[in-house]
Amino acid sequence: MKKNYIIITLTTLIVGVGVATAQNQDDRIKSLNDQINALKAQVDQIKDGNAKPDWLKKIDHKGMTLNVYGEMKWINKEGADQFDPHRFVIAPSYKLSDRANFHAEIEIEHGAVDDSDGGRFDGEIELEQFYIDLEVNDWATWRSLGVSLIPVGTINQHHEPDQFYSVHRPVMYKHIIPSTWFESGTGFHGDIPSIDGLSYNIYASSGLTSAYATHTDGGWKPRSTRPGYREDDGNDSFAYSGKLAYTRDGFSGSISTYQTSYENSNGSTDLGLYDVEASYRFANGLELIADYAFWDISDPTVLTGGALTKTGDKMDGYRFEAAYHMQHGNNELVPFFRAEGYDLQDGPSGESYNYLTYGAMYKFGHNWELKAGVRQSLDDNSITEYTLGVGIQF
Repeated sequence: MKKNYIIITLTTLIVGVGVATAQNQDDRIKSLNDQINALKAQVDQIKDGNAKPDWLKKIDHKGMTLNVYGEMKWINKEGADQFDPHRFVIAPSYKLSDRANFHAEIEIEHGAVDDSDGGRFDGEIELEQFYIDLEVNDWATWRSLGVSLIPVGTINQHHEPDQFYSVHRPVMYKHIIPSTWFESGTGFHGDIPSIDGLSYNIYASSGLTSAYATHTDGGWKPRSTRPGYREDDGNDSFAYSGKLAYTRDGFSGSISTYQTSYENSNGSTDLGLYDVEASYRFANGLELIADYAFWDISDPTVLTGGALTKTGDKMDGYRFEAAYHMQHGNNELVPFFRAEGYDLQDGPSGESYNYLTYGAMYKFGHNWELKAGVRQSLDDNSITEYTLGVGIQF
């Protein structure tokens, strides 16, 4: 009897301990589950923005991207050496919604800006792009009122260092199409749905300015008439530009135009800029490029104060280029040869400049490249320029 009592007592203790242990384990499991659920709730709050103010949670999860590109150059021309931190550009973009994107581009040229007389620096800082793109439908995106690149030519819109093979941009994109050319305005762009590879740009913007165009040499230069943002720049007319581009199976081509009127104390004249270009890259790596642009001026005497000594009714520029792409893993070597030139004054006393430009670009992956080139004048054999450059973009 005593033995049975002891057995019953021990059994009761063991069962009690087991039940208590099981309850403790259940409590621990419940506690861990509660902690996991609490952490999960915090993660969900971070994801959906509930831990943030309402105005912030609506856009914070959409994301920002930051693009950067720049160019550093060494130039030797007629025996003179020069190092030039030509440009450094920061381009932030923000996805405001599924259909709206903000974009801006800020550029610092030649290292720094100094407005003092005889200052150390002669650079510029410029707001080259500042707008919102709003997708209206599958074939039309509205570019809001802001600052945007004029859609004429390829390099004016796509001027990162890896978009051209020489250290400098082609000369026609300085003197005929005054790249980088940006103006305040608004417009539309998109893809034509019925034709694969066909896209368009249309843009209304400020016209050319007469406030900063000096004509002391009797000539007129498109680059000096790009407008500023100030109200007193003598810019009283609008401009309209448009572009059709087609890209498919190694071929890329476009036609584009810019139309405006120009006013100063001598009167007014209509001006039109036209560009046509094409390139084709063969499967073996050979690439051929042709580009031609010209200005048509209805009354050049308005531009030169009544003198026809320097300015005619047409200015033009060209480039014909051959390049060969050789892949080395993720890297690429691109030797090139270019005939190029421009004529600013197609009038009684012509002013034409023609060059042979050749060299090579070695591209390291997608983010940076080394360039070397020579530019020889065909009009004056004594003028030869040697260049080295480093470009970055990411």
